[in-house]
Amino acid sequence: MPRPLRALVVLTSPPLSEGNAQGRCAVALLRGLRAHGVDVSAVAARRAHSITGELPDDLDVEIVPVSPPPRSLRRQLDRVRRPRGELRGDFAARVRELAPDADVVHLDETEAAWCDESIDVPSVVHMHYLVRLDQDLGAPWTSSFRHVAEFALAERAAARRHRYLVASSPLVADGLRALSPRAEITLAPLSLDPRYYDPAPLDGPPVAGIIGAGFWPPTQTAIRRLTRIWPRVIERVPAARLRIAGRRMSEIVGQPGRGVELVGEVASAAEFFNGLSLLLYPVSRGSGMKVKVLEALAAGVPVVTTRFGAEGIDPGAGVTVADDDDALVAAAVALLEDAERRRAAGSAARELFLRRYAPEPATEPLVRLYERMTRT
Repeated sequence: MPRPLRALVVLTSPPLSEGNAQGRCAVALLRGLRAHGVDVSAVAARRAHSITGELPDDLDVEIVPVSPPPRSLRRQLDRVRRPRGELRGDFAARVRELAPDADVVHLDETEAAWCDESIDVPSVVHMHYLVRLDQDLGAPWTSSFRHVAEFALAERAAARRHRYLVASSPLVADGLRALSPRAEITLAPLSLDPRYYDPAPLDGPPVAGIIGAGFWPPTQTAIRRLTRIWPRVIERVPAARLRIAGRRMSEIVGQPGRGVELVGEVASAAEFFNGLSLLLYPVSRGSGMKVKVLEALAAGVPVVTTRFGAEGIDPGAGVTVADDDDALVAAAVALLEDAERRRAAGSAARELFLRRYAPEPATEPLVRLYERMTRT
């Protein structure tokens, strides 16, 4: 009997069920690969900004602390040669030590892309999004300009250095083809583990919600658009409420308007979704799959969003996609004023999630890719 395929997954943050978006997706990624019979192990970076918590007991994950590199002329020159290469030191050295025991090295996200230097094992970079589709450069003298420019250079370097690339959505795949026409690009969705998301009841008072980080430009576009849309919604459904959760949301929202509750940062995103009737996410730009949309689907919460919010999501009865304000308002009103319609849409949303974005179905394209990589 042939031995199972062995994969080393390199993570830029620890896999945590209540961690950041990347951490929650990493938990599902590892469990999905294992469900396909892959012998999977992982090494994850823990940096100063990493969320802390207990790792799932069933996952084989080694955590490597990563300290910021000292500021020096050599460091500045290295950033030019290897943009976003902060993980190249002890962390990358540990990846090199572990790689010979693997058949495939999976580099999850752009910042992990330099960790396969001097490794004689096939490797693939999984790109969740592309920064230039999400953020403007801004003025050249700002820190935002430097961050976006360096990240864009890192994405280009990752795409051109690697034969195998994975995109989380069609928009990201198109961007990678433009950067590296000769690369083999596989489309594989992000995933979450449904065990952490109880189906929302949907029978209570009509509550729309949105969650995100207030400093992220796509989230900012969604909140600003909500300031136009929500007054029109509550005019037609006076009993409706809008809950806004996430870090630094108050900086965008300001003084909450009628029917708006500013929740702030929450301890559990799953609990937040369990109290919603609807995810209302009128985002106006952004690439890659949106984890908040996946979370809503996992919790059986209907989604009203734009084509950017539904990027990478299969069409279905649980997700309404509209790009103009009138259609967004009409879709939100229809769900908020009709509990039976909400229940039907929520059931469809949960079914879609289990069929496409639960760990095992979502990682199937990755396993097929790994098999091709090892045959080459």
